[in-house]
Amino acid sequence: MTPEELEKFIHRELSALPPRQAPAGFEARLQAAVEARLALRTQSPEQIEQLVHRELRSLPPRRAPRTLEARVLAAIEHQAAVAWYHKSWSYWPAAVRAVFLVVATAVTGAVMTAFYQMFTGVELSTLVAQAGVKLNFLSKLYHAAVWIVDFAANVFGSIPPLWLYGGLALIAALYATLFGLGAAAYRTLYRHN
Repeated sequence: MTPEELEKFIHRELSALPPRQAPAGFEARLQAAVEARLALRTQSPEQIEQLVHRELRSLPPRRAPRTLEARVLAAIEHQAAVAWYHKSWSYWPAAVRAVFLVVATAVTGAVMTAFYQMFTGVELSTLVAQAGVKLNFLSKLYHAAVWIVDFAANVFGSIPPLWLYGGLALIAALYATLFGLGAAAYRTLYRHN
């Protein structure tokens, strides 16, 4: 449930409440205040605003029904329990969205190419041969990726573990220093503004 949907849900629940009843004597006090205002034309708009504000503040607070909190919390828990693949596209993990786009584009392109080839009268064996030639780059790409992984494994395998851990510790210390200096600069430059 998005924040907007949650807000609409809470608004619907609050709108379903019975209307508030003014406390006894409120209308008389308000009428007296309005008559006093009409009698004294010397009050400024700020004074009128303060008068109305004071009268409205004297009203008792509106009570929510006992079940409202439980229903709102149940709606939030239900939304949190929904799996990502049952939610809209924006809630999908970025990697899944990227894979979906690649697969959908490939399937769409294959279907469009197949229909085009069928309507131009090309035989199936020719189509398969052309697809093999055009998709040969995928095999080359796979072999290049395997070579890169093997090369990286050999390079990192030849570095002593103490150096690797020391390098990672140095990088972590540099990042911590960067964030610390950034926080100090922010507090110094912008906090007093």
